[in-house]
Amino acid sequence: MARGSTGGVLGMLADVKDPVRLLRRIAVTVLGTVILAVGVVLLVAPGPGLVVIALALAVFAIEYEWARRNLAAVQERARSAALKAAASRVATASAVLFGVGAIGLGVVLIFTDLLPLSGTGTGVGAAVGGLTVLLTVVYGVREMRNAEKAEESEDAE
Repeated sequence: MARGSTGGVLGMLADVKDPVRLLRRIAVTVLGTVILAVGVVLLVAPGPGLVVIALALAVFAIEYEWARRNLAAVQERARSAALKAAASRVATASAVLFGVGAIGLGVVLIFTDLLPLSGTGTGVGAAVGGLTVLLTVVYGVREMRNAEKAEESEDAE
């Protein structure tokens, strides 16, 4: 049987010349998918969904050409959405509460068996999602302040 003709994962592994590259690609794919899932949830929940989706695309861009091609356009839309979300105190407060709640849920899922799907993987995923939300809120507020400073300096001239 020719090498690589076994099909599936075994065939893919047989053809791998650089296992470190394969492991990196798998890690990027898993991390990008988790972040993307959080971003999709945040499109309907309080939080900066487009910013999180842009972050997922940036992670995918480490390994995938399709992500690199689309990253600039998504980043601009995400920046605009982050500025709008940061301008609303209610949206910012809701996103912070959502992020803190997701981190708390993650801790509960990791250390107890009280809830369905309790476990380390689920808990870490929820906690990483919450942390991602908090980081994107900080990013949005920082970008809004930078934009305000730029406007003030233009007005002063």
